[in-house]
Amino acid sequence: MTLDTLLYNGEFHSMDEANSIYEAIGIKDGKISFLGKDKESENLKAKEKIDMKGKLVFPGFVDTHLHALDYAETKKFVKLNGSESVEEVIKRGKEHYKKNGLSQGWLIGWGWNQSEFKDGNDFIYKKDLDKISTDYPIILSRVCAHVAVVNSKAIEMIMKNKISEEAMEYIDIEKGTLRESSITVYRKTLEKPTIEYIKEMILLAQEDFLKEGITQVHSADYFSAVPEEDWEKVITAYTELEKEGKLKVRTYEQNMFFVYENFEEFINKGYRTRQGGEYFKIGPLKVISDGSLGARTAYMNEPYTDDSSTCGIQILDEDQLRKFFRKAKENNMQVAVHGIGDGAIEIAADILNEVNKDDLSNPMRNGIVHAQITNKRILNKMVKGNITAYIQPVFIDTDMEIAEERLGKERTDSSYAWKTMLDEGLHISGGSDAPVVSFNILENIYFAVTSKNIKGLPEGGWMPSQRLSIDEAVRLFTINAAYQSFEENIKGTLEIGKYADITGLEKNIYNIPKDEIKDVKISFTMVNGEIVYKKD
Repeated sequence: MTLDTLLYNGEFHSMDEANSIYEAIGIKDGKISFLGKDKESENLKAKEKIDMKGKLVFPGFVDTHLHALDYAETKKFVKLNGSESVEEVIKRGKEHYKKNGLSQGWLIGWGWNQSEFKDGNDFIYKKDLDKISTDYPIILSRVCAHVAVVNSKAIEMIMKNKISEEAMEYIDIEKGTLRESSITVYRKTLEKPTIEYIKEMILLAQEDFLKEGITQVHSADYFSAVPEEDWEKVITAYTELEKEGKLKVRTYEQNMFFVYENFEEFINKGYRTRQGGEYFKIGPLKVISDGSLGARTAYMNEPYTDDSSTCGIQILDEDQLRKFFRKAKENNMQVAVHGIGDGAIEIAADILNEVNKDDLSNPMRNGIVHAQITNKRILNKMVKGNITAYIQPVFIDTDMEIAEERLGKERTDSSYAWKTMLDEGLHISGGSDAPVVSFNILENIYFAVTSKNIKGLPEGGWMPSQRLSIDEAVRLFTINAAYQSFEENIKGTLEIGKYADITGLEKNIYNIPKDEIKDVKISFTMVNGEIVYKKD
């Protein structure tokens, strides 16, 4: 047999159960066909032999929760991350308009965070955006995407459209703030995206994923970048790209629905979890049960410590969640439910266990996305139902600045409990929630193993008891991620017969100070035996 490619003189960490490490790997027809020592590979024939020069190599990285289309769209928006004042937000808005004009008739921005403001302001309001302009509509979303601010022109245009009672409940006309389900009402004034436009965005996003060593994403694409009623366009776009041979990043679609009738239509058209090809598959039903901690819309069992007037927002109540979950169970659909606050997570866990009481082994691998604010009682309920967790270690970078203020010490101390989850036997996989934050996998691994922020603080780690080992952190983005999409037998580790999805690093993260892991760059990315990214 002649191999297509032989990679040798490397340090290949399989991430299999035995923690096997190899020096050489052979690839044939897109799959791994040889693993061993360099000496064992010397006599193997291969069309191409590549010297790894001692580089560290892992199975291809997988991000189990992000928003690919949203990320692609934000590349065209006003970039507001790191703004330290309302005036800076206004300045960036004016500069973007002067240089780039409007997008579909709007000035759209993303990424401000009032926690970073150093000018005494604790929020942005309509009056502030009116300083940019009152002649054209403006919407600027907070970094979490659970709250946004609009100017007077935008309010005028939005109110001309038919808005549901639920969405109206979250619109403050006087202040110009939109929360949760009201945030996307402005899209009713835009032209609907075409399939070709969606395909362009997918390809734009995948180019950047590959640069970060990402070979698969679990992407929630409906409702925000694409209106929910146009959900099928997203499936069509991915399917056509796969047939055209243009998909290089595998996608497991998290099918996000707020409206039950749209999910019912999805089911009636025959869509089910695990359908699809090698590069695009239908994944779980994705529902959002609450908001975010930064926006104080994460749904808590008790009021916020810094605002006793609110427990957050319960976007879908118990009856609505139960209806979604039952429909999913009846039709072999996996469920991934967004839950950040302890109230939202506990309600979701209770209803999942209720709906699945006939089999609490959780064969559909239903899970909680984020699972941030927890306690022993909640984790016990997740263990009872074998409920998985899609976690984002990167969130501690910003949340450590606000968590105790929002929640108090007792609630904070029992949260972000990644190590406890592992010790309790819960299955956890890693994600980023991009574009909310960066999808840089090495940064995410750094946060998981150090429990520090991006500046390397605090010295001993924010929650040192919850730190993971390097292997535990890497598994979040490899074999654990493969399990979450029912693919642990074909990917996630470097083993004979599995896809040759491989990520090479410029430096060996086992041999450098842990604080430097975040700075390590990707050397190359291989998908299905093809090198699809190589660092210059």
